[in-house]
Amino acid sequence: MQLTCTDIRKDTCDVTTYWFEANSEMDFIPGQFLPLEVDIDGETHQRCYSLASLPGDKQCSLTIKRVAGGRVSNYLADRFSVGDTLNSGLAAGDFNLNLVNQQPLLMLSAGCGITPVYSMLLARLADEPLADIVFIHSASTPNDRIYVAELEALAAKHSNLQLIWSVSRDDENNLYSGRLCQELLQSQVSDVASRSVLMCGPNAYMESAKAWFDSLGVNPQRVFHEQFNAVIEKSAVAGGDSTHTLSVNGSEVSIAEDETVLEALEKEGLPIFAACRAGVCGSCRCKGDKEKLLSSTTGPLSADDIEQGYFLACASQVKDDMFVEIG
Repeated sequence: MQLTCTDIRKDTCDVTTYWFEANSEMDFIPGQFLPLEVDIDGETHQRCYSLASLPGDKQCSLTIKRVAGGRVSNYLADRFSVGDTLNSGLAAGDFNLNLVNQQPLLMLSAGCGITPVYSMLLARLADEPLADIVFIHSASTPNDRIYVAELEALAAKHSNLQLIWSVSRDDENNLYSGRLCQELLQSQVSDVASRSVLMCGPNAYMESAKAWFDSLGVNPQRVFHEQFNAVIEKSAVAGGDSTHTLSVNGSEVSIAEDETVLEALEKEGLPIFAACRAGVCGSCRCKGDKEKLLSSTTGPLSADDIEQGYFLACASQVKDDMFVEIG
């Protein structure tokens, strides 16, 4: 699928929203991401970015944060223009609106993590205008908030939507709630334990929120999340200078114990798609022998996936020879 940029809006000092016209109708579940191919100076880079729009037509939007040292995000921010094109695969991602039914929702986001949550909010209100929703967005300062006009317009239209801006600092006029914490959740959302939760944000934010929910009696099975900026840490393997063999689709691939499976597969030019490369999106999912793996994160994989031997190539090393099935 080809995407042609039709508009660009700078949301904050480091966040930009891009609107695209696709050459075919976009079919996705709100909350999912698009795997993009971005050509930079003759080299193709693959990344996944969450959709901020609704399915059903040829228009879509992506909101992308500039990352320090990020090849793709900086290219898009500095050199990408209206009229430029990108290629995209089909939308994917397990963090989507199908995770919940018609129950009351608590929707949490921090920074650019608002993108999939905002898409799910639009879809839920379009399907059920009277849905009981509390939406809390966290930002460092008032100027770092994203989708301000859109969210305030929705809150004005839907009295059943409670919108809370959680701003950590520089709120001189006391217009916003302070930094999100358990006490703020408890005071603003008295029935939090009866709600299903959809949330997305940085790692520390997600871990703190999960601890608050535990203390407030929220059922962990009703908390759904997607995190970004995961840190991939390689394991120190005893005998780390050893090499093993991966049997992949009829090919034999040599892998050192200090290499990730993704690094070994890419070194041999094998066809594996890896977008976030941070253990978040799940696009590099493979299957192998879980007893021979060392994984720093399992990201979006379910307990059943892990039991069956699925792992993330970008976040996994091996301790022995192993068969690998890509995808």
